[in-house]
Formats: sequence, C-alpha cells, structure tokens
Amino acid sequence: MGYNWYFQIVWDYREVFFRGAEVTAELTIGALAISLSLGLALGLCRSSRVGFVRWPAALYVELFRSTPILVQLVWIYYALPILSGVQMGNVLSAAVGIGLHSAAYVAEIFRAGIKSIERGQMDAAKSIGMRYSAAMRRIILPQAVRRMIPPFINEFATLIKLTTLGSVLAVNELLHESENLINNTYRPLEVYTALAIVFAVIIFPFIYLSQRLERYWRVRG
Repeated sequence: MGYNWYFQIVWDYREVFFRGAEVTAELTIGALAISLSLGLALGLCRSSRVGFVRWPAALYVELFRSTPILVQLVWIYYALPILSGVQMGNVLSAAVGIGLHSAAYVAEIFRAGIKSIERGQMDAAKSIGMRYSAAMRRIILPQAVRRMIPPFINEFATLIKLTTLGSVLAVNELLHESENLINNTYRPLEVYTALAIVFAVIIFPFIYLSQRLERYWRVRG
C-alpha cells in the first residue's frame, strides 16, 4: 500500500520550524560560548606540567567523555537544583549541559593543537625571558589555531546536532517543535523528513568547509 506524501503541511506550518530554529540558534550560541571558554582553560591545564593543575582537568574531560550527555542534561536539570538550591530554566539547563559536555572535546582539540607545536619553540621563548603565558599567547597558540580550525568546525557541527537533546527537557527547539506538530497533524513522515533536510542544510556547509580547509593546509604543508 503506497503512502500519499503531503509536504504542503510543512509549508503551512513553516512558522513552527522558524520558531524552533530560533531556539536552536540560541542553544547553539550559549553552548558554544561555554564550550570554547571552558575548553580553552581545560586544554591549557591539560598541557601543563604541574600535576595539581593537569589532573583535575583530565578528570573533568574523562568524566564528561565517558558518561552519556543525556544523563548529564537530566542530572543538571533535576539533580543539581537539589544540591545547589539554584533552579535553572530548561533552556539554560540545556545550554549549560551541552556546553559542559562539548568543552571536554574542545579541551582535547586545544591540547592536541598545542602539543603539535614543537617543544623547542617554547624553550626558545623561555630562553629570552618570555613568560609561559606570553609565549603561549604570542607564539604557540597562533600557530596551533590553524591546525585546530578543522576539528573545531566538526565539533561545532556536532554541537548543533546535540541541541536536539533539549527536547528531553521540553525545550522548544527544532525537534521538540516538530514532535508537537506531528501530534497535531499526524504526518510524521513529512515532518521528520523536513526536519532532517533542515539540519542537513544547516550542518553540511560546516562539514564541507572543514574538509576543504584540511585539504588546503595539507597541500600547503
């Protein structure tokens, strides 16, 4: 028995997708700000030779990489308020949870980028009296960032996809809005297909850019 597709329903309710895309953008920006700032700090700590600086950062990274992000989101939203007495809204909880999770991977990108720079450059900077922080800021990081950009773009694409988990906390992002639309229209195939296309249109340019940059810098050496 054939299925009669009716994509007009997607156009008729296009405001639902626009509204969900707006919330998805808010989640992405908030989570990205957390992941980049915290990831940089963790990456620098992971690269330190001082044990009491390095080990807490390593513990954070391994903890967040070895536990499911869904569990982390639910814990932040339901358990953290019991321990701290601070209740965050569902959107803020989702942004914080996704940002903290992504920060663990961003930290590894920073650490790998820093480690890829020859140790002699740091030694040379110290030999002329440059402080560690100044050498990192003026010599190491500017070189490492170029190598970090492709994996950063991939992580950004992953972060956008992770925003769909906000639906678990009733955040009205794209997936949650789509599910509400399905409950009203009973057209899951059309709505989920349109949702997949929307995410592909948003994310594919970033993946393509990452691949192009990797090839470009591989050729340039």
